[in-house]
Amino acid sequence: MKFPWKYFLTVILLVYIVSIYYIHSHVYERVAQLNDNYQNNQISLHPHVTAKQTLPHTRHHSVNAIGSVSFSSLKIAPDKTFTAWSKAKSSFCDDNFIGYDNLFAHLRNAYLDPSFSSGRLGGEAIESVLNQPEEKEFLVLKIGYFQINCKDDEVFNYRFKRGDHLVKWISVLRPALETTSREYINTLTIAVTRYEYANVYHTMTDWYNAFLMLVFFNVRSLSANILFVDSHPLGGLDTVWTTLFGRVVRAGQLQQALHFDTLIWNIQGYKSPMYHHDLPSIPHIEPFRIFFLGKHNIPDNKILNCDKLLIRFLWRRDYVAHPRNPKGTVSRKVKNEKEIEDSVAKLYPNHLIESFQTENMSMTDQLSAIVNTDILIGMHGAGLTLALFLPKHAGLIEIYPKYWSSDNAHFRAIARWRNLHYIHWQNVESKNEFTNHYTYVPPSVVHRLLSNTILNMCKAQKGHS
Repeated sequence: MKFPWKYFLTVILLVYIVSIYYIHSHVYERVAQLNDNYQNNQISLHPHVTAKQTLPHTRHHSVNAIGSVSFSSLKIAPDKTFTAWSKAKSSFCDDNFIGYDNLFAHLRNAYLDPSFSSGRLGGEAIESVLNQPEEKEFLVLKIGYFQINCKDDEVFNYRFKRGDHLVKWISVLRPALETTSREYINTLTIAVTRYEYANVYHTMTDWYNAFLMLVFFNVRSLSANILFVDSHPLGGLDTVWTTLFGRVVRAGQLQQALHFDTLIWNIQGYKSPMYHHDLPSIPHIEPFRIFFLGKHNIPDNKILNCDKLLIRFLWRRDYVAHPRNPKGTVSRKVKNEKEIEDSVAKLYPNHLIESFQTENMSMTDQLSAIVNTDILIGMHGAGLTLALFLPKHAGLIEIYPKYWSSDNAHFRAIARWRNLHYIHWQNVESKNEFTNHYTYVPPSVVHRLLSNTILNMCKAQKGHS
């Protein structure tokens, strides 16, 4: 009997193919794993740093939780503010330090030595630091905290704007010292000191400023490390930083010196273009909206249908946001929420009438709600910052109590910058004001405001059809 070579060779071939497939799959999986580790840990393969050294961090979303946005999708157009910043630049130390309009700075080969600072670590649970004085939430910086390779003394005379924490940063900047151990960070890092970190409006100015830095310096990846140079406890908005930009580091938790390839000293929140409410426009507000929604994987495809509008009320409720308000008392609340909702639902039976509160919602859920809202109604308060993400055709109705000046134009400005339909009303009758910061808003007032907004919104739609 002849040996069945044909069948034997066929089996050998099949075993070979299966083995090759298994090896290829295993190698591919391992390479993907290593790539994920690199993305998650930002390992710097610098000649003087071992692969085990990674950038310290406090909070980090999984990569899959973060959306992607291409630089080209932002459709960045020339901007006069950017042009002015570029013209007002001052360079020192062979371009290792470049200041722009006394507002922000770009540093190359910069060092941070935490041994020249003192203060709390930051990132604590709010419950553990209730009634903590605000000054405890900022690091005390000493000369040598920031360092650069420099022989030009003029850089140390560079002046930032009055009231800016960058004034302190430049005062502690010194020529680089000999340090035995530094971790090299080759990813662009944006340094931020946050104020009113639990307030979404003020935090939005920081997010917007950081976005402007990415665009101004042409960071095509639209990502960066974020360095918190403060000692705030954990806040409900902290994880949004990771979603938008990447890894977040708390300077108070650093234990060794860092060497940054590129370090940006960000614009202070109070100095943000967004904080100048009288401006007719501000740089790249629509690209910022696209960036923000894209990073949260929120589709933006709402089409105005005047036969079936979605009208949403944003109500303010008491909640604990930071240590200095342990009872969580909030002002500017509406006393008759249900009465208003029921009356509007009766007046507009064909429209959808909904309400929400943001304090217990993730940013993703807030954005999902707001991008589908045709008209947003609410008391003056940080939550109305979400008007940045309303559809382009939308309307914003803002209400002020008697005791709060309508000169606070934060959200009127946002509506103007985005060409939204805006109207506001302020209570002038003392009888409508109640204890614990509650205001009675007559339903007839809301009816009138809604009627005007719907008329203007749908008239504009007909004008474009």
